Amino acid sequence: MEPRSASEGRIPRLLATVASVGFSIDDDDDRRIEKSVLTFTAVFTAIVVTPWALFYYSIGRPVAASIPTFYVLMTTVGLLVLRYRHDDRFVRASQLVMFLLLPPLVHVALGGFVQSSAVVLFSLAAPVGALSFMRASRPWVVFGVFTAIVVALVPLEPLLRGLVPPLDATVVTVFFAVNIVSISTIMFVAMDSYVNSRDRLAAALAAERDRTDRLLRNVLPDAIADRLIAGERPIADRYERLGVLMADIVDFTSLSESVSADDLVHDLNDLLREFDDLAARLGVTKVKTIGDAYLAISGGPSGTPDLSSLADLALGLREISAAHAIGGRAGIRLRVGIDMGPAVAGVIGDSRFLWDVYGSTVNTASRMQSTAPPGAIQVSDRVADGLGPEYLVAERGVIEVKGLGPVHTSYLEGRSASR
Repeated sequence: MEPRSASEGRIPRLLATVASVGFSIDDDDDRRIEKSVLTFTAVFTAIVVTPWALFYYSIGRPVAASIPTFYVLMTTVGLLVLRYRHDDRFVRASQLVMFLLLPPLVHVALGGFVQSSAVVLFSLAAPVGALSFMRASRPWVVFGVFTAIVVALVPLEPLLRGLVPPLDATVVTVFFAVNIVSISTIMFVAMDSYVNSRDRLAAALAAERDRTDRLLRNVLPDAIADRLIAGERPIADRYERLGVLMADIVDFTSLSESVSADDLVHDLNDLLREFDDLAARLGVTKVKTIGDAYLAISGGPSGTPDLSSLADLALGLREISAAHAIGGRAGIRLRVGIDMGPAVAGVIGDSRFLWDVYGSTVNTASRMQSTAPPGAIQVSDRVADGLGPEYLVAERGVIEVKGLGPVHTSYLEGRSASR
């Protein structure tokens, strides 16, 4: 005997096979939902109406029996077209027309509303399908046609009763019950399939939004990402006080030419990951990396600038680098520059967002870094004056800085022993 779990698994696989019969590799998620629900509804309806055709034949109503038979044959043809051409236009059009017209024809063949046990209600599948999965451009027009058909059949009721021999009252009552259950089942199955497909798509979209959100927050500060997700455009801010740190690996260009690309990228990634972890722990915002250059700020979206956190980051970056190796070369050294002052920040780009900082403070921090001796952390007077006694700061003096002229600078050497 076949294991229960194996037999139970056959039904979902069979349903999935039926639903995907018309899928094309070019279909997006919406098209796959429409095709699967349309296919499943057509197949299920054909299964439901087949016993009716057999029953109508058995009670001597061949005209009425030929109508559901025609539906089953046309549905089979439509599904074959869909299977081999992956084009659902014929299936959609034929199902819409048959849902609208065939039940009224059965209504006429059986002798009206009572004699047919309101079989015309099967036509309700047309506006429901047009509204949900048949891609009808004007679903309300389809509903209007359905309503018009039902209304038009009302005055014909006496005539139709006289043209067709009456059915037994018990048969009519049973027909009513079976029709109600059949129509309700078709509507429920169609809508359940549609809703489930939409739910799966919604879940997939939610997962994609979460992934996009995580990616966005990897390249943007949380506060900026929140504003961007909320639809704010453009995003541009001016800050009166912003702490800016710029770090760069000494002799990185020559180092990059002496190691393999894989080793370089792997080791640099490990180093920058530790930089990021330290910045996050200290509450400092990483702005970007450009090659081996590392730009971080204190203040801005994160609130009031904290020079202590920026100084701790600079000292920590130096320690991390000294403990790392790139391509076998140990004891990586940095040049670090820090400045404090006004700056502008904003998001640029439409497809690839970049949040960046601009202004003389950023330029000065960059110059502090580029003119620092290897392994040194050079700071402007604004930073040196702002650091507390827990930090060891040594005056360097006046140096000539490109674009700035003579600038008085100092070195951040470490933390004081009393800290």
